Amino acid sequence: MLRARKGLDMERAADPTSIDVIASALESVAPVVSRLSSPDGALTLMLSDIANAGEVALQMGPEAWEQLLRDHHLLVERLLAHHDGRVVRFERDGFLASFGSAHGGLHAALELQRTFSGAEDDRGPRALALRIGLHSGFVIAGPEELLGRNVVLAARIAAHAEAGEILVSQALRQYTETDPSFRFESRGEHHFKGLHGEHAVYSVPWR
Repeated sequence: MLRARKGLDMERAADPTSIDVIASALESVAPVVSRLSSPDGALTLMLSDIANAGEVALQMGPEAWEQLLRDHHLLVERLLAHHDGRVVRFERDGFLASFGSAHGGLHAALELQRTFSGAEDDRGPRALALRIGLHSGFVIAGPEELLGRNVVLAARIAAHAEAGEILVSQALRQYTETDPSFRFESRGEHHFKGLHGEHAVYSVPWR
């Protein structure tokens, strides 16, 4: 099982990431089901994966990597549940999750980074650098998926994150900016594939 310890940073992998795989799968499903939303009309979506996962897997070897993924999935589910979140889908080292509260989603992101940046296993330090993206908005609820442009936007923001970074949308910032426990640093406006217009993105420091 992973435990807390001092962390390290990793570079982004060149190959398609787990966030890319999740985004592609979601875009290929037609949104023909009813809307699902929180009481104020929006869900908060989180996508995350392990930065440079391919190189980490090669360094660890197949058996140790599979064990790390099992531990990763278990800890993610427990941490998210503590903040009233749920995992919608795991994809290798990545996942899509939803929260009824933007505050809950962002607090969960901070706790995930702090936990995995200081992970270790029975053989010693095993720090992981996560990439996390969050966005709040209306979504489409299918039998096993969350769909729609806001899911795609959340995935695009997450894919833009560097190792050890939390990126959020303008909408999520507006929901949470009155909370003094959060700080936001502008990362500019971006045009994302498959989405119209420019989208403001912010980094949330967690160290």
